[in-house]
Amino acid sequence: MNMKIQKILLVRPPRYLWPFINESDNFLLPLGLPSIAASIRKQLPCIEIKIIDCPPLKIGWNSLESILRQEKPDIVGAGEEALYHHEAVRLFELAKKINPDVITIAGGHFFSWMVEYSLNNYPIDIIVRFEGEETFVHLIQAINSGADLSTVEGVAYRHENAIRRTALRTLIVDLDQLPLPAYDLMPMGKYSPSGYLWPQSATIEHSRGCVDRCSFCSLWTFWGEQIQTDIEHNKLEVNPRYRTKSVERTLEEVDILYNKYKRRYLIWADPTFNVDPKWNDAFCDGLLKRNYKDLYWWAFVRADYTLRDEKLGILEKMVRAGLIHPLVGIERGCSEDLKKIKKSAYTRELVKEVFMLFKRKYPQVFRQGTFVTCLPFDTKESMLNMVNYAIEIDIDYPAFHPVAPVPGTYLYEEAKRNDLIEEKDFKKYDWATPVMRSETGLSQKDFSKLNIELNKRYVLYRPHWLMRGLFSPHKHKRGLYWWFFRNTLKMLWIDLRDTLLGRKKYEGITGFMQLRKPVWYDS
Repeated sequence: MNMKIQKILLVRPPRYLWPFINESDNFLLPLGLPSIAASIRKQLPCIEIKIIDCPPLKIGWNSLESILRQEKPDIVGAGEEALYHHEAVRLFELAKKINPDVITIAGGHFFSWMVEYSLNNYPIDIIVRFEGEETFVHLIQAINSGADLSTVEGVAYRHENAIRRTALRTLIVDLDQLPLPAYDLMPMGKYSPSGYLWPQSATIEHSRGCVDRCSFCSLWTFWGEQIQTDIEHNKLEVNPRYRTKSVERTLEEVDILYNKYKRRYLIWADPTFNVDPKWNDAFCDGLLKRNYKDLYWWAFVRADYTLRDEKLGILEKMVRAGLIHPLVGIERGCSEDLKKIKKSAYTRELVKEVFMLFKRKYPQVFRQGTFVTCLPFDTKESMLNMVNYAIEIDIDYPAFHPVAPVPGTYLYEEAKRNDLIEEKDFKKYDWATPVMRSETGLSQKDFSKLNIELNKRYVLYRPHWLMRGLFSPHKHKRGLYWWFFRNTLKMLWIDLRDTLLGRKKYEGITGFMQLRKPVWYDS
């Protein structure tokens, strides 16, 4: 590539809304864009870099085209997961239409794994694979110096009608060496300004990676240690790898979000927030010393580590420091099922103990857990047993998510081998729509009906549970109960309406509600 990079545009393009939550809650801060921008700005200060985050700013495709024409970037970059990868592709097509010489760079979960498919079918020049901060910088340096792209670790590209993959880049061990995310390039006041789930929020991470090997999860494989086992056939093995920033560095980021940007709700993007008890303890000590009375946070937590931290006296500190909405990956209500999906160290009894602990000692905390439904081995009985288990552990709200076997997961490879994937259009992978049939005779349509039934049985058939939450003495919990109740009624009403009008399709949220096009999408 014989050109000099002077301006880079990183973009999150327009997209449809997930209709189960309001528009304000749909679009959280995409942490990857300011993280990569900060690394480029630090190491290549002469290069102009801008971020266009379309959804919170309600920038539609027509407006985005005008921005691209005005900015005239040398590089347009975007990173996406499976569901929204087609929006990134549309961005690249638009950029190439305006300027055929622009360099299009893709990253994120989908493109990192689907290299051959993406480079053969889409107008993508280069894919930055997996962790992108160092790779993106080295890629720009190579382009500007005229070096061969084969010298850049962690990229894939086409050369002379062939796809080339370079050696994978070693993981960044010391996350403290990364510059602070370029929050100043983001529309910070626009994230969840009128949200119910995460009001006035900001996404933040203190760690990357996980300690487990859940077969359905793409997070641990993306942030893990990828090992190329078969270069000829481009096969990778992944080992879990957990890394964390220091407490001091993390508190510095919290201080900036709280004091400079007035963020009052932290969304921890960590696949597992509470891995290290010493880190948890020191971090909460730091927050408590700051006396941020109106700072709250949401986090993915493991059940076994939660019990450990309770015994060490750390969980109480976490709650006092702002943990108001822990999300536990319950996944299944049967210990044997947990083994099948490679959820280690979990048992039915252990998870129940965690939820009883929160109920008894921390009633102000909203107790939510996720269940993975519509797995290949599921039967009608195993599906309905999950709602019985949710009732048994007395959860505040169970999220019954039909599994989506996305690239980069072991479940995806298994589903492909056994020809179980009925819906092959990735843009319908909204983490709430069944896309597989089972090995036990259940169809995609059967799964949809069963998943709806799970929600009905938990939310609508238990008025005592509902009234307890709607009139809880704890403000945050009460608000969430009202929010979930209103949205569940809306979903069930649309289900009934579409059935009566004969236009019901088993697509979209829990089988009947498609992603919604916002009014500004084409503007």
